[in-house]
Amino acid sequence: MLSKRQRRRIGALLAYLVLIAAFCFFIVPMLWIAYSSFRMPDAIFGGKILTPPREFTLSNYSTVLSVTDFPRYFWNSIRIALLVTVSSLVISILGAYGLSRYNLRGKNIYIMGVFSTQMFPVVLLLIPIYNILFALRLFNTIPGVALGQLMLVLPFSVWMLKGYFDNLPRELEDSAKIDGCNLFQTLTRIVLPIAAPGVMVTLFYSFVVSWGDYLVVSVVSQSNATATLTMALQRLGSALILRWGQVAAATVLTIVPTIVLFSFMQTRLVEGLTSGAVKN
Repeated sequence: MLSKRQRRRIGALLAYLVLIAAFCFFIVPMLWIAYSSFRMPDAIFGGKILTPPREFTLSNYSTVLSVTDFPRYFWNSIRIALLVTVSSLVISILGAYGLSRYNLRGKNIYIMGVFSTQMFPVVLLLIPIYNILFALRLFNTIPGVALGQLMLVLPFSVWMLKGYFDNLPRELEDSAKIDGCNLFQTLTRIVLPIAAPGVMVTLFYSFVVSWGDYLVVSVVSQSNATATLTMALQRLGSALILRWGQVAAATVLTIVPTIVLFSFMQTRLVEGLTSGAVKN
C-alpha cells in the first residue's frame, strides 16, 4: 500500500513525463527546422546530427530573401492578415453584442445558422467562396482573398465574443446610460475594456487563421500579386531540386510573426482562454 506522499511523487513523475513527451512531440521538430535553416546542404544530407560551428551559414536566408519572391509574399500575407483581423474584429464585436443584448426575431435560428458553418470541412466551402468572389469580381485580388478567409474566421469570432458579452453584468451598461453615454460610448468605454481578454483571443485567432491559410489562397489567388507565404512554402517544397535549407529558412521566417505576436499578447491570451472557466 503506497503512502500519500509516495502517490504524490508518482503523480508528479507522471506529469513530468507527459510534459517531456509533449515537448518532444511539438517543440523538437520546430527546433530542428530552425537548426537546419543554418546548415549547408552537405551537412543536412551528410547523416550527422550535429554540425561544427564553422559550417553554419546564413546563405539559406539570404537566398530566400534576395533570390526568390519571398519578400513580396510576406508583404501580401501581412496585408491580408491585417485586413482580415481588423474586419473580423469590427464585424464580430457588433454582431456578438447585438446577439447578446437584443431579443431579435429568429435570433436562435440565426445563431444556429452561423455556427453550423463550423460543422463542414473547409474544402466544402471553397466552391461557394469561389462563386461569390467571382460574382463580386474580387477573384485574384487582395480584398478577395481577405473576404474568403473572413468567411472562415467570423463564425468562431462571433461565438467567442458573444460568450464574453453574455457574462458581463448588464448593470454596468445601465449605469453608463444613466451617466449619459450613448450606445457607441457604452460599447467602447465600458463593454470592450472589460471584454479585452476575449477581444485579444479573437484578434489572435483571426490573425493566425489568415496567416496560415492555404486552401482559400490556393483557390482565389492566381498570380504572385496575391500569393501568400503558404504558397511560397508550397512552391519551394514542390521544386524539382528540393533545397531543404531554404525551405527551413522560409519556414522560420513564416513562423516568426506569430511568435512575436504571441509573446506580446501572452498574458491576455491566457486570461482570455481561462476566464470563462469560473462563473461568478
